[in-house]
Amino acid sequence: MGGYFPMFFLLALVFTAWLAFERLKSSKQDEERVRAFWQRENDANNTRRKNLDTLTYIKVPNWITLDALSSALPTDDAELNRCSDIFKSLSSQRILNLTGMTSTDIKMEYGPANLNKLDEYDQNFTLFAQTIYAYGERLHTLGFDHEAMRVLRFGIDSLSDISGNYKLLASLYIKYGQQEKISEIRDTATKLNSLLKKSIIKYLDELTGTTSTTPQN
Repeated sequence: MGGYFPMFFLLALVFTAWLAFERLKSSKQDEERVRAFWQRENDANNTRRKNLDTLTYIKVPNWITLDALSSALPTDDAELNRCSDIFKSLSSQRILNLTGMTSTDIKMEYGPANLNKLDEYDQNFTLFAQTIYAYGERLHTLGFDHEAMRVLRFGIDSLSDISGNYKLLASLYIKYGQQEKISEIRDTATKLNSLLKKSIIKYLDELTGTTSTTPQN
């Protein structure tokens, strides 16, 4: 019994010392991360302005509006008209997919002087992607599946990361015996720069019963 307490206190001292060391190491790592962040932010703020005219913007296709997609579509449907009007409005604006990029990333790549413009272009993309999915979903609900597939596929080809876009299109491919096309949209999903990338790929793999071998990072 006499040797038990000294051993206990020794272990307690060792544990306390180890815990203090880990906290100190964590604190130093946090300080280093903060230092690195502000250094990168400073570098980004000193990046020269890049010519935005050379970038590849997403173009709203003429065929996607309500009056052009199909003459069979109901022209009095409120949701279809809402989406169509948004497409018409976006057709004259710049649309750029900057998903996954922070403000620092954008400044580092294009210069801080372009940040406000690029934020506007990225918001246009978010609205575009949301409208694509809403449009496709409404077309499907109304029974216009082939039109819905065309719209949803364009959204995916534009690198939308809205998971519902992939899920609905994949379900329609299965419905119409076009399962082989699921691998095509899965390949497109691997190009996403989004936190949703892994879950989208996992869903498509589970849907087709395949095992993923493509790096998802």
